[in-house]
Amino acid sequence: MQQAHIILVGSGGQPYRDYAFRSLAGRYRLSALLPADPTWQQPHLQDWRTADLTDPDAVTGALKELADDGSAVLTWDETVLEVTAEAAGRLGLHHMSARSAQRCRDKYLTRRLLDEAGLPAVRHGLAHTAREAEGIAARLGFPVVVKPRALAGSVGVVRVEEPAAVAAAFELAGGAGYATLPNGHGILVEEFLDGPEISVDSAVLDGEVSCVQVAAKRLGYAPHFEETGHLVKGWDGTEPWADEVHALVTAAHTALGVEAGVTHAEVRLTSRGPRLVELNGRLGGDLIPYAGQLATGVDLVRAAAAVALRERPDLTPTRALTTEVRFVYPPHDGRVAAVSVGRAAELPGVAHAATLVAPGDTLLLPPRQPIPRLAVLIAEAADEAGCAEVLARALPEVTSEVVPLTGEPGR
Repeated sequence: MQQAHIILVGSGGQPYRDYAFRSLAGRYRLSALLPADPTWQQPHLQDWRTADLTDPDAVTGALKELADDGSAVLTWDETVLEVTAEAAGRLGLHHMSARSAQRCRDKYLTRRLLDEAGLPAVRHGLAHTAREAEGIAARLGFPVVVKPRALAGSVGVVRVEEPAAVAAAFELAGGAGYATLPNGHGILVEEFLDGPEISVDSAVLDGEVSCVQVAAKRLGYAPHFEETGHLVKGWDGTEPWADEVHALVTAAHTALGVEAGVTHAEVRLTSRGPRLVELNGRLGGDLIPYAGQLATGVDLVRAAAAVALRERPDLTPTRALTTEVRFVYPPHDGRVAAVSVGRAAELPGVAHAATLVAPGDTLLLPPRQPIPRLAVLIAEAADEAGCAEVLARALPEVTSEVVPLTGEPGR
C-alpha cells in the first residue's frame, strides 16, 4: 500500500523540529517546500522545492508541482501559516482556512472576535503611536502588558508598571522579530492577567476540538515573558480549572472559525477565571509536542498529519508520565566559546539533552535577543517533583564558556 503524501511548508530549526521530521518520515512519503535547499532535513525527504515563503503565488506554484492525488499540506511555522493556508485553499487542499489562520495570527482580531462571541474579556486597546499606548495604559490601569499584534514565543512582550515605561515598551514590541504584520498595524496594550500561565494543545477535525495535553509555562527575565521551560502532561480533566479551560478553549476555536489542525492555546489562570492569551493555529514550539509524546504516548505531529489528510487522529494515551522541558541560558551577554551537555543524557530520567548553539554564536539576554539559549534538557518522571529531582541532577552537567562582549572570559 502506497504511503500517504505529506507536504511540509517551512521547517524550523533542527534542534526544535528534527523530532517532527523523524516522526513523519517514518510513516509518510514526505516532501517539503523550503526557503533554501535542505541540509539536515534532506535525509527525511523524498522531494522538495524552494520558494519565497512570503509570496502566496510562489508557494501556490511550488505546492502545485509537489502535489499529487491525495497529497496533504502541513506547516508548523508560525510565520508562514497564513500563506500556507491561502495556497492550500487555492489548490483545494485540506487545511485550516486562510480566514481562520489570519484570525489566529492577528492578536487584535482575535481579541475582537472573542469579545463579539461573549467570551471572558481581556481589556485591551490598539496603539499606533507611543502616545496612544500611554493613553490606553492610563485607561486600563497599571500594570499593563504591551506586545506585538502578531507574535510567537512571547517575543517583544513586556509588563509595564508605570507611565514612564510605556514608550520604551511600545518601541520594543514594534521591533520584535516575529511581529510579521506590516508596520503601521499597531501594537496591543492589554490589562495584566494575574495567575499562572498554561498552554493547551488540541486536535481539531471538522470543528470538533479534542484537548490532548497541557503544559505549565515557566517564565523568566521579568518584566519580559521569556519562556524558560514547560511542565507537560496529558489532559485528564481532573484539575480544578479543567472544565472552565476546556469550555474557553473550545469556544475560542469556534469564535475564530478554526475547523481543522493541531492548535496551541495559551491561557492565564487568573483570580477571575481563565482568560485566553492567544490561540495559535499550529503545533506548539519549544519541543512541547515531543515532551507531550514522552509523557502520554500521543504523537501530535502525526495527529497533525492525520488531520491534514482528513483522517481522525489516534489520541489514545499509552503513558501517564510528566515531562519537563528546561532551557539553559548564558549568565550574561557574550560570545559562546564552548558549550556541552556532558553526561546529562546518560542520567536516569533524562529523556533528551542537546546543545542549541555552536561556538562562535553570540547570545544577548532578553529582551535584546529572542530565545538566547545554550542547551535544553527534558526530564520524565511520575510527577512534577520527580522532574525537579531529575533536572537538579542533570543541570550541573551542562557547562559553557561565554566570553563577554567586552572581551573578559565568562563562565
